[in-house]
Parts: sequence; structure tokens; C-alpha cells
Amino acid sequence: MGRIIRFIAVIFFLGILLIIAGNRNLREESASSFFLEGDTLCVRIAVDGGIYIKQGHPTGFHHDLLKKFSLSQRCHLRLKPQDKSNMWEELMDGRTDILVIQAETEIIPEEYSDNLISSVDVNDAGHAWVVNKSNIHLLQQLNYWLTFFKQSKDYSALVSRYLRLYRRNAYALTSPTNHLSPYDDIIKKYSKTIGWDWRLLASLIFQESKFSMNTSSVRGAHGLMQIKNATARQFGIDDIFDPEQNVKAGTMLIKRLQELYDSPEIDSLNKIKLVLAAYNAGEGRVDDIRRVAEHLGENHNDWESLKGIIPQMRKRENLPANILRLGQFKGTETIRFVDEILERYSTYSVLVKK
Repeated sequence: MGRIIRFIAVIFFLGILLIIAGNRNLREESASSFFLEGDTLCVRIAVDGGIYIKQGHPTGFHHDLLKKFSLSQRCHLRLKPQDKSNMWEELMDGRTDILVIQAETEIIPEEYSDNLISSVDVNDAGHAWVVNKSNIHLLQQLNYWLTFFKQSKDYSALVSRYLRLYRRNAYALTSPTNHLSPYDDIIKKYSKTIGWDWRLLASLIFQESKFSMNTSSVRGAHGLMQIKNATARQFGIDDIFDPEQNVKAGTMLIKRLQELYDSPEIDSLNKIKLVLAAYNAGEGRVDDIRRVAEHLGENHNDWESLKGIIPQMRKRENLPANILRLGQFKGTETIRFVDEILERYSTYSVLVKK
């Protein structure tokens, strides 16, 4: 009997040792799987998308998908803007870590094909992530993660959110709808910080970027709300290519502009119009317009009056010195900017659920 008890005790003790060893190996394996921890992955998304493309919003899809990958790997993600630089050269020399392409139409150039390699298909549209072969461990990690993540509900939710076909523009709306873009929740969240109907903020974002988060202008503005780096820094925003941070920066700018025109002499509608004009042309330009109005004896708090004055600012000699502190101003873009946003908002107010 004593021998049996000792035998059972030995077996039990060995089992405990195996469990401890197994847990240690699991921890070591888990730790070694985070070889990207602390790194920053530079990503360039070179696929078309947006309201005019049947694929929906693939830029946002890839950004969110890669963001989830980076979180799983405990690393950081930095989205590079679209520009005229050679995307293949940037991938070759390490300035870009991951290049997102539509593999069915974008072929790796022959001169780079020996040094670059694509991931498994990321979605049904034939998109792929391309990396340098010298970074093969990154590719292996991407493929391994994608294989499992594509089977999850989170992946299906991303596909549903971004790769659906949204209405092309406000003027195409002929029946009620609940959705305008993949960013509706973000827009609703930050519209509350400025006291705007979310549909008005959505109309501004449509005007700026057509809800495309990868849009950049020749003036150096980026993202959904076309924010410049200098503006973002003023508000402590460090990643203007992240949709939420971009909208946060844009609404913080709007809030500051609202304070400039917070006067009992300016009604709520004219306050919105002045804010929109300043968002487009800059507060200095709006100050010039209002100074000209005062000089001419017109109402400097009424946007419709100001619109009639702008043509006189197109020739500096029409006005006394020191009134136009920023020089002559054509103003047609700003007038159109304000008018189109409010006209679109009027349509949204009727057909888009609040």
C-alpha cells in the first residue's frame, strides 16, 4: 500500500513539474512573438477608395486593420501621406515598412520583384500588403495574424463598416438613410464638443475630403478635416492621419473660431457662416473682410453682406492702405465653401437621421 502511495506521489510531482515547464515555455514563446514591440511601422496605402469607388473606403479599412495588428504586436503605426514619391523605392530603402496595394491591378515592377514580397490576400477585393524580403519576419507575422483575424467577428465588422457602398454625395440622396460614412460615430462624438448638429460637421468633412482619410492637399493639409501639422501641434495632436485625432483637431479649431465670433451682435447662423469662412480662408482673411465692411458702412456681422463686399477686395487699389492686411483676396472659393456646406446640410437635415 505504501509503495502505491509513493508511486502516486511521484507521478503527481512529475505532473506539476511538466505543467510549470510548459507554462514557462508558453511565456517564453509568447514573449518572443512580440518582436515588433516598441517599433513604429511606417505604412503607405496606395489603393483608391471613397465615395466614388465601388470598394467603399479601403483606406480606412486598412488603417483600422493595421492598427489592430499593431496593437496585437505592441508596436506603433504611422500612416504616410499619398504623394508623388516613388512608393516602391521607399519600400526598398526602408522608408516604408508596409505598402498596401490592389494586387489585381498593381504589379510589383520587375526591377524590384526579387526584393519584395506580398502577403496573403487581405480582403475579397484582392488587396495585399507588400514588404521588403529583408523584413521576412514581419511578413510571417502579418500572414499568421491575418489568417486567424480574418475568421473573427471584428474582421467582418470592418468589412461591413468600410467596404460597403455609401451614397455618393448629398445630392444623390433621394430617400432617408441612417449612415453617411464609416466615421459617423466619430463625427457624432466630436460634434457635441462644438454644439453642432453632427450632420453639419459631416457636411464640412464631405466638403474637405469626401470622407477619405488619406486625402492630402497641395497646401499641406491632410485627412478628413484637412488639418495641417502646425495646426495639429497647437492642439497637442500628434497623428493627423488617424481619423479620430484628425476630427478632434478640426473640432478644436472650430471651437477656437467660435470663441472669436462669440458676440451678442452675431446671430447663431451668421456665427456658423463666419466660422466656416474662417475655417476655409483663415481668421485673418475674415478679419480683413469685416474691416472692409466697416469701412464701407456695411454690417460686418452679416455674412450675406460680407459676400457682396468680397469682390471689392480683389484689387488692393480699391481700398485705403492698411485695411487689407493680408493683401487682395479673390474669395470665390470661400463663398462657395460656405454655400455648399450649408446647402448640403439642408439636404442631410431632411434625409439623414439625427
